[in-house]
Amino acid sequence: MRLFIISSLSLFFMFSCSDDVKNYPVGTDFIENNINITIVDTFSIKAGTFKLDSLITSSTNRILLGSLKNEYFGNLKAQTYFQVQNSDFSISTSAVYDSIGLVLNYDTYYYGDTTQVQTYKVHRLLEYFEPEEDDEFYNTSSLKYDEEALGEVSFTPRPNSTTDSIYISLDQYLGEEIFNKIRDNEINTTDDFLQYFNGLTIIPDTTNDSHVLGFNFKTYSDLDDNSSMRIFYTEDNADSSEDNNQVIDFFIPSSSKQFNNITTNLEYTAISELSSSEITIASDDTDDLIFAQAGTGIAARIEMPTVKDLNALSDESTTLNAVLTFRPLQNSYDDLRPLKESLAVYIVDNKNRIVSQLTDLDSNIVYAVLNQNNDEFNENTYYSIDMGGFVEAILSSEYDLDYAIMIQFEDYSSVVDAVIIDNLDENNNNIKLTITYLKY
Repeated sequence: MRLFIISSLSLFFMFSCSDDVKNYPVGTDFIENNINITIVDTFSIKAGTFKLDSLITSSTNRILLGSLKNEYFGNLKAQTYFQVQNSDFSISTSAVYDSIGLVLNYDTYYYGDTTQVQTYKVHRLLEYFEPEEDDEFYNTSSLKYDEEALGEVSFTPRPNSTTDSIYISLDQYLGEEIFNKIRDNEINTTDDFLQYFNGLTIIPDTTNDSHVLGFNFKTYSDLDDNSSMRIFYTEDNADSSEDNNQVIDFFIPSSSKQFNNITTNLEYTAISELSSSEITIASDDTDDLIFAQAGTGIAARIEMPTVKDLNALSDESTTLNAVLTFRPLQNSYDDLRPLKESLAVYIVDNKNRIVSQLTDLDSNIVYAVLNQNNDEFNENTYYSIDMGGFVEAILSSEYDLDYAIMIQFEDYSSVVDAVIIDNLDENNNNIKLTITYLKY
């Protein structure tokens, strides 16, 4: 019955932006019953911001490094930790040590002002590279490291090139010690090396508001387009036609042996009280704004508590269309901090626990899709979400599902993008839910 009605009435779909319930009667040429298409867009909205307890940041295949400062999101720092190893431990006794360094290869991801100079410092880990629980590392995880830096570099990034890289010269004593231990057969295997060397962490300077960059790595030895620690040496070869320059490549052995610690200091921000996922700060307390930031787990929550009331209007009805729209805060985004073309949407319960990813009436995964017209003041920039599946689940449930939706980024464990949502902008454009349904 539902499929017949929907296909027969496809030409009658109408959408309203008014503040009243509107009924559109359907002619009786083919159906004798009293059938109306009704549009409602006066649902109450409860909006707020919460913070996911932790995000898994190992196995993301991306090194994240940098710092950001923002009046809304506070001070963010992305620090990375990783293990390195090699499987080739043969150096001739005539070999001569040259130098050691760390190569970081861009993967083209960046967020923030890349015209700013940034400084990275490399430190040696003091404990074995393994997580405390669950075989995973989180954005809140950390490992002990030597306070004395092995090396540092200051640079202006060029993140758009996957063939470019940053080179950080490391402590020559460390490089020579590793070289001698391999040459003198004190380190013969990967296990020998890992017993001696736990890994590295890289710490960005947090003095200025700069940027966060992404770097790639391969889980095998490859001197092209890879991030790894390298020891350079020369072989004393009588044949001058051969290249005597040699490299030992210490690479990250697996994606699980690298993670990013992403922290943010929310002091002096409107969301400074966020400490766990069970705390939601209402938009009334944040100047009618709500927030989402990848990497740190800050997420926007939108609740529609009166959707269930639709059942009181008709005993027999079918949702034809349901759309939620919201607008990013004007002047909160630009070329350095662009809006994403789509955002991830999840269903969460009353304690902000993720129930599932949002789907439509046909069980397809739904995203918040950016609609952006090139007007001078960005007044027609907004996101829209197909809420049909959500509304039908609420209306058909025998229970009062205390559900809301969470707005986040699709790859929120491996980026640090952010969006500020305006719950009531200067043109009175609220977060709005519009439902078109069929009464029969």
